[in-house]
Amino acid sequence: MACGTAFSGRGRRTTLIALLLGCTVCDWLDGPLARRLGPTPLGPTLDLEADSWLTLWGAVAAFRLGGLPGTGLLAPSLRYPLAAGIAVRLRPWQRAAGVAQMVTIAWALAGRRPPRALVEAVAAAQLAALTASAGSDYFSMGTRIELPHSVHEPS
Repeated sequence: MACGTAFSGRGRRTTLIALLLGCTVCDWLDGPLARRLGPTPLGPTLDLEADSWLTLWGAVAAFRLGGLPGTGLLAPSLRYPLAAGIAVRLRPWQRAAGVAQMVTIAWALAGRRPPRALVEAVAAAQLAALTASAGSDYFSMGTRIELPHSVHEPS
């Protein structure tokens, strides 16, 4: 529903904010529930996907409502081509970039246009975080090439 409303351009700001706040509250509740009831094997993946969809559609809604410049859509849109299915432990700066991205999106949804320089800096930080995640996953695939025995010893 939020996806269609965000793309139609007819959605009301309060409806979108309510939907995003509801998603955010559910996202905050899943961690304590998992700790209390025990995690499931699929839990971390679903949590990552829910966070990504919340960010993507929040950014789309903020853009459609005119509060977020197009550069604010870069990182949420490129998350799937760059880091699809990657579940890596985030470094503190990567978490901070994600928080800054959601703050910028919430700011734009609240009807206040964030400064373009801030949106661009946050987009660059989040793109760096995505690239670092994708790179660490790519380089840690564990592929090791064994050279033939003759290469190791002089002839």
